[in-house]
Amino acid sequence: MNNNYLGKDINIPKEYDPSILSPLSRLESRLKSGLEEFSDSYHGRDYWTSYENSWLNEKGIPQNKILNISYDCNSKFFVESKSLKLYLYSLNNKEFDSIESVHALIKKDLDFALKTDVEVELNDIPREIFDNSVSIDSVSIEKIDHHPNSLIIEPGEEKKISENLSCSLFRSLCPVTAQPDWATIYISYSGNAINHSGLLRYLLSYRNHQGFHEECVERIFVDILKRCRLEELSVKANFLRRGGIEINPIRTTPDYSTDLFREVRQ
Repeated sequence: MNNNYLGKDINIPKEYDPSILSPLSRLESRLKSGLEEFSDSYHGRDYWTSYENSWLNEKGIPQNKILNISYDCNSKFFVESKSLKLYLYSLNNKEFDSIESVHALIKKDLDFALKTDVEVELNDIPREIFDNSVSIDSVSIEKIDHHPNSLIIEPGEEKKISENLSCSLFRSLCPVTAQPDWATIYISYSGNAINHSGLLRYLLSYRNHQGFHEECVERIFVDILKRCRLEELSVKANFLRRGGIEINPIRTTPDYSTDLFREVRQ
């Protein structure tokens, strides 16, 4: 497995190079975070959007599109973000005879690197902005914990409800560089009510936690499901872009949609 680009200074490639793509093992990541035994409790997808996607046409004139890729959350591998950025940069000076050729090459390279079927779209405009959630950002809490602790999550009133909640204050850290990653977390559920103050305090406890975006979302999903008596649950993270790329993992129980919508800050 090629992880040579993690946390290192690398020159921007000037020529097309698919070997740059670095697959990371989901099994290894889940074993390190203690989440492997819970992988059967959810399904979902990992969405990636690159706003800095460019190549040359046959005349050598730059062409730009927004690149959207996604793949199943239980694929054997997921892509390392810096390697994806460098790979896309390696396409900047490559000539293509059509947008279909660009699409086909990116899909072929990602399918091969990740050993799974990757959906690829090249679009002129970003995804639609959509938000039907209730923000818990202003809920009163007294302190922030230093590390994620699922015991903070508490049931609320003894009544069954359906809620769409969001928190735009979420921050975690890259597991390699410790750079901050910012996101809005969307939580939708049906079942016994969840105490909002405990949920906010729990989400903010990730502030200095080092973990991949996918691992953070899976941990949040598993912790909520374990602590609360829920019938259905969906956890979506709309991370803000870094290096022109934003990552949006979604984990849900079977009946929730895995469709992705853009958040207003993205």
